[in-house]
Amino acid sequence: MLTESEALARLATNSPRVPAIRALVDIARVDVLAAGRWPNPRVNWDRQSVAGVTEHYLTVSQPLPITGRRRLDVQAVSALVSASSSRVEDEVRRLRADLRLAFAELLAAQARERELTAARDRLRELSGVLAKREGEGDAAGFDRLRAEREVLDVEADLVVAATERARAQGTLAGFFAAGTDPSQILAVDRPASAPAVPALDALLEQAESTRGDLVAYRHELEAARLAARAAGRSLVPEPEIVVGTKSSTASSGGVGSALTMSGGASGPVVAVHATIPLFDRARPERALAAAQAARAEAGVASLRAVLRGQVAALRDAVLQRRAGADRYRAEAVQSAAQIERIAQVAYDAGERGILELLDAYRLGASARVRQTTLDLGVRQAEIEIEFATGWEIPL
Repeated sequence: MLTESEALARLATNSPRVPAIRALVDIARVDVLAAGRWPNPRVNWDRQSVAGVTEHYLTVSQPLPITGRRRLDVQAVSALVSASSSRVEDEVRRLRADLRLAFAELLAAQARERELTAARDRLRELSGVLAKREGEGDAAGFDRLRAEREVLDVEADLVVAATERARAQGTLAGFFAAGTDPSQILAVDRPASAPAVPALDALLEQAESTRGDLVAYRHELEAARLAARAAGRSLVPEPEIVVGTKSSTASSGGVGSALTMSGGASGPVVAVHATIPLFDRARPERALAAAQAARAEAGVASLRAVLRGQVAALRDAVLQRRAGADRYRAEAVQSAAQIERIAQVAYDAGERGILELLDAYRLGASARVRQTTLDLGVRQAEIEIEFATGWEIPL
């Protein structure tokens, strides 16, 4: 027996689907490590021999990223990780919304099956009474046969409802850990008063700060700007320091030279290398950064344009479906029981026939089953507007 909040808790703790989605962020974080790593030093040994003189060079070189390009690259990739994290959180919110939809469908399927079962039981009771009256000579055989036929029709509808309930159970079980038996899941409803729907501008403001795709576009725009700055820094040469020693077998008569055991000399080697940006001036990197920035800006503008119409439509759907469900409950469902009672009294008094009584029973069952469909529509609209805007509907 699960309430909606308990189902969401199981999704967060036991379902493998949430870690599978969040793993995408861990993969994106690897790019930060790659952008921030220092270049490895290089060791070089060189031997030169000319005219009986042999020279050995042993040097170590280390590039020094001191222009700030490495720091900007790390910041740009970190912004992309934030964008990926925002999109992942949107996927998790979509997963939670899908679970809520599956839960609502299971609730509706259970309610339909419950109402049809009650209708079948009432008709069976009526058939039993008619059979007893027929045996006593107080009712015609046609009445009993017609009631039994109505039982068969309701039982056929009940089979369809049971199938839909089993399918909804299977869908909901797919959100939980492996080994969950779908047939053992029972959705428990906790009726709560429907909160007032905020104004359209308030919903749009909430969506601006909550929608992961909008937040991701902003992070991608920041990443593109940082990447453009990093590309500009690549025009500044980064030095490579080289230090080491040189030894030679040539006799050295100079003052201050260090003589080796074989009569040669050795001394330090110091050098500085730098790449001159003569041909490669980071044009592709700057063009890529500009294109990514344009794409992010266009994405934000496009999403904002779509969002207003989408949220407005969802808000109207919630209000209209709530009003329709409430009106039907007040006018149709509540009057259905009264119609059944009137038809039963009229039939017992001989004022109405069996067809009128069965029609009243059918009308009542149909109204209660239709009410479950209307309530499901309300819940579906509420869940979709919550996902679209981030407006939290109390459970």
